[in-house]
Amino acid sequence: MSRADPQVAVRLPPDVKAFIQAEARENSSSQNSEIVRAIRERMKAKGPASVGALPSHGSSQTHEGKANELIRE
Repeated sequence: MSRADPQVAVRLPPDVKAFIQAEARENSSSQNSEIVRAIRERMKAKGPASVGALPSHGSSQTHEGKANELIRE
């Protein structure tokens, strides 16, 4: 991911924040990477049909195409 990727501010309960910090340390990765990994795992578990239900943001690429692109990264 790059700095040009969309950003979002998220409020986390202290136990979730501690979990993310511990996972990042254990996997020698960033906290951001751990959050993205968790979301991608959830996306993959739900399947492409659930991603197709997301609202459009003006892109010509389908939501399924975007999800598949994210999962491949």
